[in-house]
Amino acid sequence: MKKALTVLSVALVALMLSSCVESSKKYQTLLAEKESLAVETQNLENEFNSAMGIINEVENNLQAIRDAEGILLVKQEGSERDQIISEIIQIKEVMAANHARLDSLSDALAKANRNNANLRAQIKKLQAQLAEKEEMIASLQAQIAEKDGQIANLNTQVSNLNEDLNNANNQINDLNSRNLAQDTELNMVYYVSGTKKELKNQGVILNSKNILKSGVPTEAFTKGDKRELTSITFDTKKAVVLSNHPAGSYNLVPGADKKTVTLEITDPDMFWNVTKYLVVLTK
Repeated sequence: MKKALTVLSVALVALMLSSCVESSKKYQTLLAEKESLAVETQNLENEFNSAMGIINEVENNLQAIRDAEGILLVKQEGSERDQIISEIIQIKEVMAANHARLDSLSDALAKANRNNANLRAQIKKLQAQLAEKEEMIASLQAQIAEKDGQIANLNTQVSNLNEDLNNANNQINDLNSRNLAQDTELNMVYYVSGTKKELKNQGVILNSKNILKSGVPTEAFTKGDKRELTSITFDTKKAVVLSNHPAGSYNLVPGADKKTVTLEITDPDMFWNVTKYLVVLTK
């Protein structure tokens, strides 16, 4: 019985001591600190998870930029200019967003005054990679600008060459026209026919021995090209060639109806060698 009372007394004393400790100010302070540490630990974990989320997102964006970099370089060789510029603008926007998120994360770590060397090192690494990609994009833009300048220069050269070519063609055409006119003039021959009276009235002959005189009106003659003029038919029963043309270079052929005579030029070069004026007396 005495032993049971002793145990009971000890238990009561322990219970009283425990109640005193729980109600003490020191105990309450320690409990509050424990709860504060738990909240801070949770906040730190949330901040860390958020930071890692940002870092993972930036790393994924950088990988996408690396994948696009090779495509852009290949496309640049193919000169798909507008599409390249559009994609470069999109990449620059992504990199600007990445910069902003990393800067914000870095500022947050600095304000929190926490020594997280790993996160800071990761942020610096990603910022360096972003800077590298910015240099790559700047290089691509510079190459595009250079090619634009080269294309503009080539277009100017092509325009100048086209202008020179047009001028040359105009000169050639003008020269060809002159040559054609000269060639036509060189091969131009003239012929006239009529009775003795008609030829005198036209001022072509003075008499049968003096065929042409100076100042003969060219409108009295018909023009022809000696390369094409191979025969001339006259409405007359008889015709005589008054102008000087070598024998053997032509024939006078009477018509079947005896009402026409055809002059057949058998050798044009010989026929027109002495004179390019043909005068035929019709009777």
